[in-house]
Amino acid sequence: MFIGAQKPDILGFMEKANILLGNRIRSLRTVKGWTQQELGAEADINYKFLGEIERGQQNPSFNILLKIAEALGVELTELFRLEQEIIDRKELESRINQILKSMPTENLAQLLSILRMLNPIE
Repeated sequence: MFIGAQKPDILGFMEKANILLGNRIRSLRTVKGWTQQELGAEADINYKFLGEIERGQQNPSFNILLKIAEALGVELTELFRLEQEIIDRKELESRINQILKSMPTENLAQLLSILRMLNPIE
């Protein structure tokens, strides 16, 4: 029971997580230059099911995720590096700001140097 607070939107969170997971799997697959059919064959899963996973329409089992990771040649945890799949600018800025707020000043100075190398301002 949630007293004095809103009940979390678990279904919305799970849907978003499935989409991010699917995007991550698609990214790893395309880096290898594979089609869905090729990854499906390597992982011994139906390529249509794989397509549904990549679109966030399926919630794959642990065993399916293990097969996908093994076929891609990555650790299982690599499938869950979902921050790389965030494409919404506001979400990216929000996450960056959260990190910045917790960083010590000396690290911020180093980060500024790195950012200036990536995006020099004239």
